[in-house]
Amino acid sequence: MATLNEDSTAAAFHVLEQPKFTVFIPQHVLTLGQNYVLIYLLLPTDQDYWLQPAMERLKTERDETAEKSLLLLLWYAQTDVADQAMSAFAGDASKSSASRYARELVHRKDKIGSKEQTQASDSTEASLRQQRRERLKAVSDEALIDLDTTP
Repeated sequence: MATLNEDSTAAAFHVLEQPKFTVFIPQHVLTLGQNYVLIYLLLPTDQDYWLQPAMERLKTERDETAEKSLLLLLWYAQTDVADQAMSAFAGDASKSSASRYARELVHRKDKIGSKEQTQASDSTEASLRQQRRERLKAVSDEALIDLDTTP
């Protein structure tokens, strides 16, 4: 569904109900945890489907694994509103280790920001998002590496 740009948000959010959710991809000897299953189910689709629902779910989510999965999804969204939601979550002392994870993700952008700015100067935001969507049509460790190296 996601690779066809269908709204897979409701289906994807069911994954958040199972902290130990995993999928094994035998062709690549790859096991995806809840976090990257969520990424594969949502990131290839239009952000209008899932961005706001993900931010809302993060506000009410109580499971730490699901919080971290949502935070990673927001980090990959790379939008100002997603960054604001992550920063707000990071400042919430009641979230303990999940808020520490949010802070780590926020600072991860600082470390790679200058490299991405150089690469991104030749491309539009829309074309970069499309490249990432296209790459995630393949489920592999190589696709995940490409996801991390495409701004």
